[in-house]
Amino acid sequence: MSTTDEAILVAALVLGIVLALFASIYLWEKWGKGSRLEQRVDGFFDRLSDLFDR
Repeated sequence: MSTTDEAILVAALVLGIVLALFASIYLWEKWGKGSRLEQRVDGFFDRLSDLFDR
């Protein structure tokens, strides 16, 4: 495999990861806000924050 092929594959991988991240943020904003799941996640991070703030 040539260096050009490797560069194209790495760029495609990075672009795919970025697109997946943006898609997950969009879906969370659309369907996750105000849900029970959001409340549970907030509670988890609140407990985690309290653990490290001591």
